[in-house]
Amino acid sequence: MGHERRKDLRKGFADVWSSLDTRYIQDLTTKRGSDFRAFASHATRGSHEGEKVIIVKKGGREFARVYRCCWGHQTNNYGTRIGGYTDALDKWAQALR
Repeated sequence: MGHERRKDLRKGFADVWSSLDTRYIQDLTTKRGSDFRAFASHATRGSHEGEKVIIVKKGGREFARVYRCCWGHQTNNYGTRIGGYTDALDKWAQALR
């Protein structure tokens, strides 16, 4: 498992994480129409303990975690496909003023 295929995102992880941290939970939709919620947090256990993380929830349940090292890849550390979610987060962050 691990990161697969690179993808181009215009905003960096730190910018998106800070924007989420300031604005709390955001309800977003992927290009393919999948609704999700995203928010900024810190990992509380595991190999990423203490690190900043963006948590993606679908249907009220945690679906994926996006760490700094995952940003700009199609999958996260655990092999979960995150590309559509990071695309939507990147687009959201670009639209902020």
